[in-house]
Amino acid sequence: MGAFTTASCTGDNDATPPTSAVNTTTSTVPPRADDGVLKVGVLLPATGPGETLGTPMRVAVEAGIALINENGGVLGSEVDYAVADESTPTGMQDLLDDGVDAIIGPASSLVALSQLATAVSSPNGVVVCSPTATALALDDFPDNGYFFRTAPSDSLQMEAIARQAERTGEATATIAYLDDPYGRGLASAVADDIAERDVLELVNQVAFSGDLENLSVLAATVLADSPGVVILLADADDGGRFLAAIDEIAQGGAAPQIVLNDAIRTARQAISSLSPSVRMRLTGVAPASASIEGGPEGAFAGQAVDCLNLIALAVQQSGSDAPREFRRDIAAVTAVGQLCDTFAECNDLLSQDLQIDYNGLSGNIDLSGTTGDRTRAMFDRFQFESDGTERPLDPPIFMP
Repeated sequence: MGAFTTASCTGDNDATPPTSAVNTTTSTVPPRADDGVLKVGVLLPATGPGETLGTPMRVAVEAGIALINENGGVLGSEVDYAVADESTPTGMQDLLDDGVDAIIGPASSLVALSQLATAVSSPNGVVVCSPTATALALDDFPDNGYFFRTAPSDSLQMEAIARQAERTGEATATIAYLDDPYGRGLASAVADDIAERDVLELVNQVAFSGDLENLSVLAATVLADSPGVVILLADADDGGRFLAAIDEIAQGGAAPQIVLNDAIRTARQAISSLSPSVRMRLTGVAPASASIEGGPEGAFAGQAVDCLNLIALAVQQSGSDAPREFRRDIAAVTAVGQLCDTFAECNDLLSQDLQIDYNGLSGNIDLSGTTGDRTRAMFDRFQFESDGTERPLDPPIFMP
């Protein structure tokens, strides 16, 4: 999750992960012994605002570990694991002190940015795989090859948003964005993609502060050039207020198409209060979440299990549970090889000395060997009913 990205499949407020900053730790990571036993740490929110997102992911990972162990474990031994609460300041350090070889989590981008450096320090780093941390700032994080994501980066989501803006058939676009480091990064990424596509003309970019009580003047600036489509990038509170300001000005006139990032989907009250003529012209774009059939009900449980399976398969392929060794095989098991979508199926292929291409619960993953990020992903599109709830649109957007 980003600073104002919920990446929730339902848009429920209680699915929003914790976004409070956590103090950066400065301790070191002791060397990890190559002892033949893979120990996984689970760092997901168990309390606070992110609990309803984190708990199903944790339950899914624990069930996944049990399934791996039922199928012979990893390197001939059962997978061990430890759990920590991401919402506490010491969660990641507690897992590092417990001697884990890999960590699944955190869910929040802010937690990742504040605590990741210690976990991925070289040469004694541990592999970290987040199922939901999407922030642009993590794209170029100096992770020494230890950090991976099964959720797509916001850079890929901004490409999907630019594509949706292009799909409207309009000729001109304006970007309105929350004026903070996160919002500026998103706006820059969308603007760059629009320029590369050379289909839409970007006529303006308008930054707005969440501290402003009245956004009417800036909303008027956004509409002044009569753009065919407005791309709005913000959190739920400020995005909802900006939509209300656009609605106030546009009522009685022709409203533009408005494309929203996924965080604004939780602004249900504000969206339900919009005039029908404006609300019907809203389209949201969000990373598709992966649920587990017959498993815990919750967004992104599939991405969490994909993290687990990638770690386990990389250890099997490398023949070592030392993070400095098996980190090199995380992306490799998603590349060219025999297609498989479960640990048992993929592990059977590895036992035959075959290369594998793990296509997991969240689809065709294809991680970059350079950045550890997904090179392709599916994004849901949705509009809104009169009560602010979402109405899915087909088809989704496949990137790239």
